[in-house]
Amino acid sequence: MILVSLPATAATDNPQYIHYKQMTMRFSGTDATVTLSFELDAFVQAYTLLMGSHNLEGDIRKMFYDFDEITVSEIGKDYAILRIDNVSHLSDGYYLHDSRDLGSSVDVLTMVYPSGASKQKSNAKETSNIFY
Repeated sequence: MILVSLPATAATDNPQYIHYKQMTMRFSGTDATVTLSFELDAFVQAYTLLMGSHNLEGDIRKMFYDFDEITVSEIGKDYAILRIDNVSHLSDGYYLHDSRDLGSSVDVLTMVYPSGASKQKSNAKETSNIFY
């Protein structure tokens, strides 16, 4: 009963409640699709079970504070799928992605080129400079 009476923001006041495990950025033209997997502490798991995982959207958006055009497509109990528009720019026939800071570190960041090749980074606090 107490959990139900909490305001929606109570689950997001403490940045320690969420641990980002894996982030995959798949590039396509100037845009990217991001799949983010995370673990929540026990209290927040119970809260989202009762109130829904949509309450996590604000903190997931904070993870991408350095990006401009973010659309959250789906949030599950341990993952989120986002679309980030204009994350890269076209220059001399190549798309360039300039490094961007993340709002929190992620255990493993995988950046997937349109060709399917990928680049991984451990304990990432920012994306890498890449071109494709």
